[in-house]
Amino acid sequence: MQKEHLTPDFSSIRKLIAKNTFFNFVGQVLPIIAAILGVPILIKYLGTERFGILSILWMLMWYSTMLDLGLGRATTKFVANALARGEFENISKIVWTSVLMQVIIGIALAIVSLFLTPFIVEKVLKISPGLISEARTSFYLIFLFTPIILVSTSLQGVLEAYQRFDLINFVLAPVKIGVLILSILGAVLNLKLTGIVVLLIMMRVLMIFTLFALDLRICPALKSKFKFDLKLLSELFSFGGWITVVNIVNPILIYIDRFLIGAILSVGVLAYYTAPFEVVQRLWIIPASLVITLFPAFSLLDGQRQNDEISNLFSKSVRLTFVILFPIVFVLSFFSFEILKLWLGYDFAVNSSNVFKFLAFGILINSIAGFPAILLQGVGRPDITAKVYLGELILYVPFISFLIYKFGILGAGVGWMLRQVVDSLLLYGIVFKKEIVAWNKLLNQGSFSVFSISIVIALLAFASGAWNLLLKFVMALLGLVIFSSVAWIKALEQSEREKFKSKLLAFLWMHR
Repeated sequence: MQKEHLTPDFSSIRKLIAKNTFFNFVGQVLPIIAAILGVPILIKYLGTERFGILSILWMLMWYSTMLDLGLGRATTKFVANALARGEFENISKIVWTSVLMQVIIGIALAIVSLFLTPFIVEKVLKISPGLISEARTSFYLIFLFTPIILVSTSLQGVLEAYQRFDLINFVLAPVKIGVLILSILGAVLNLKLTGIVVLLIMMRVLMIFTLFALDLRICPALKSKFKFDLKLLSELFSFGGWITVVNIVNPILIYIDRFLIGAILSVGVLAYYTAPFEVVQRLWIIPASLVITLFPAFSLLDGQRQNDEISNLFSKSVRLTFVILFPIVFVLSFFSFEILKLWLGYDFAVNSSNVFKFLAFGILINSIAGFPAILLQGVGRPDITAKVYLGELILYVPFISFLIYKFGILGAGVGWMLRQVVDSLLLYGIVFKKEIVAWNKLLNQGSFSVFSISIVIALLAFASGAWNLLLKFVMALLGLVIFSSVAWIKALEQSEREKFKSKLLAFLWMHR
């Protein structure tokens, strides 16, 4: 039996999700560590201005994949559905239709970008005259290879559909670290920006060939069957178009507050808001590692019409993520003043500690809201998430502008957290109303107890500002003990408690 004919059952899917979440977490953490170590070296050899230009070039390479009109995620969705239904003969048609369209989109974007490059480099970006020619050539090179960059999303989408996140991270993690290593190598060898970009493009081309080779390995039918289907293309675009709306609007919702603070207050004040945000946003790694794996799993289960399994998987994912993430957010919020004082000094601690609390709990709520959003995409309704985000954007901008004008950066923090609350209520309400998930699977007595006690404990963090350090330690420990006890008894299933105890005992035995 060929590998593409293997469709995992629900038990296998749960094991795959646990394994893939680990791979995704490691794949995201390692590049962050590399960046912490490598960026100072780059700045030393390139100087601040060249490094600033290089950071924009990095951004263009990675975030230009958002311009694929959602075809990468559409590929994952449609291939996963084909696997679930046993329609293996359609996989080649899906993949090649997506890849060919990515090439066409990439060529169109490259042509437009090449015409815009002189304006961007010479008019929009404030670049020193001596670096303009170097920057312009670097931008040309990046835009010229846009088709290759876009194709990678479809090739990666195939691996996601087969839930081979081990292979994805085997490729992407070294590439992300390689971007930094090759940039440092180019800087040390004085290759200038153009030389560095050439190295990065060569690595990107190698990445494409590696992804393609892995696709052929898990889906041999791609070797012999090349098909392009216009009817299928319209279906891919219909799904991918809404994904594109989400990809565009969601970052605006997340980051528009920074622009508004700079416009309404001042850029100088913005630093007091951005600093705590840079800390708490790292927590996204935890839910993101899981959410990425859930999309193909939900797509597969939706294709098999296994609604009960979707409810079980969804509820367990939300429950365990909340149990893991809440204590971290609670501790960060409780000691926000001390963390900022140690990291950035007393001035930041005074001005940013309260904002820190609202942003931290906002990240927690945003992380939980990510599950219904990805579920709606997995069951083929990305239009709902897109419409919710568009509606929120229309109301959110004037609302947070008012709060910033009246209450400064604290108002921005409060407004950002409240938007996450509204977003979460809307998305969960929709998945319950449409009966995609059985509400009693998630909102049972145990979950209600955990969520209720977490609200009470969270209030301690907001009230802890004037407490001395000893009292903070005592109350923080008390809060963690209460939450952990309730979560252990009410949130975790018996099998999960037994598994945790066995792993803990094994760990203690190894380190005795």
